[in-house]
Amino acid sequence: MAAANDRLGSSFLKIFKHPASSYGGYDYTFVDGDPPSNYICLICTLVSRDPHQVSCCYNIYCKSCLDKHRKKNSRNGTFRCPACRELLDLRSYFKDGRMEREIKALKVQCTIEECDWKGTIGDIEAHVMACPYRMVDCSLGCGEKICCREMETHLRDCPKRIVSCQYCKDGGPHDIITSSAHLDECRSYPIKCSNEGCEFIEERFWFKYHQKRCPKAIVYCEYSNLGCDELIKREEQEKHNEEFSKEHLQMAIKQVDSLQTKCTCSSSSKVFKTSSSLKFKDDMWHSPSFYTSPGGYKMMLCVYANGYGRGKGTHMSCYTVLVPGEYDDVLGWPFEGEVTVELLNQNEDRNHKKLIIKYDDSTPKDCKERVTKTMSERWGKDRFIAHSAPEFKGIEYGFLGPRYFRVSARVTSKTKPWLV
Repeated sequence: MAAANDRLGSSFLKIFKHPASSYGGYDYTFVDGDPPSNYICLICTLVSRDPHQVSCCYNIYCKSCLDKHRKKNSRNGTFRCPACRELLDLRSYFKDGRMEREIKALKVQCTIEECDWKGTIGDIEAHVMACPYRMVDCSLGCGEKICCREMETHLRDCPKRIVSCQYCKDGGPHDIITSSAHLDECRSYPIKCSNEGCEFIEERFWFKYHQKRCPKAIVYCEYSNLGCDELIKREEQEKHNEEFSKEHLQMAIKQVDSLQTKCTCSSSSKVFKTSSSLKFKDDMWHSPSFYTSPGGYKMMLCVYANGYGRGKGTHMSCYTVLVPGEYDDVLGWPFEGEVTVELLNQNEDRNHKKLIIKYDDSTPKDCKERVTKTMSERWGKDRFIAHSAPEFKGIEYGFLGPRYFRVSARVTSKTKPWLV
């Protein structure tokens, strides 16, 4: 019978030992050499795990191997024994408790090469979970795999360990807190003034205030708006003013003369002609820039044919914006006053569509403060003229040709008389 089993087992191994198969035997290194052949599952050729005996030829198999074989080869609830080919069903194999006790008493070595532990199969699973040589993921999530016995040491130096910034005391992962990503933004990081001769060192939060008053900073003369192009240390400004007082006075007189000359030839009311009828939905037009008055604020008119904001798709929208001007240094800020915009009736001097844009306390700051870039935020009316209104579709208002807008301004903000 043993010879027959060996011969049949050999032939069936070719069928069941497929590379993609997954069987359940114990694949350990045994302390006392190869285990007895009657412990071997004839399907996976490993020492049987959860051994079950078949009633036909009394051979032992792993339960998982036998179950898989049954599911794969069952016909009408029966299947053939892998060894003797007898028909079997679910009642034809059973757990062999005596064999399982003997197998679990076999001595094996730890599956981790560096570990010299030896014990029984019954104990190895518990040992492997606690084995000091087992590789596990870092518990802080740095991505490294660490030997259990070295985990404590690793956690002390792990880049993801939680530390406090030595400057601001904020907590976070070590690799973030000590990197430029944090230190370049840390409000308490010490900054040294870069101005030559200044030894000031202060936390970043306070440093910005120092930059505005550092006596060693190189600045433009405070009369640069009049034409003085001297660059001096802030602490030397007063001395410079004393030495160049005559030159500064001459520059001021020259600028006043220039403003007076412009007053004689300039008008605060402007008429602009659009480049199209502004009747199409995607039409948007900016006027040329203009001054509210000679030596005044510089502005532009913006018109959206298809509307903007709340007027989108239903109205023509109209706004004014501030742009950098030649006289901004001597003007008072924020800008205050009224700008009157009129869509002109081209047939007669009446029935013009008028809009008054007020710049007062209710005006957003970004719309009326001095402009340092291209232009301020727009300020005006989203719903100036409805698309259904006669003023929008009327021929006299330029529906078939260019439209004409008249803009005038009344300024209430004050200039800086000591600079004029």
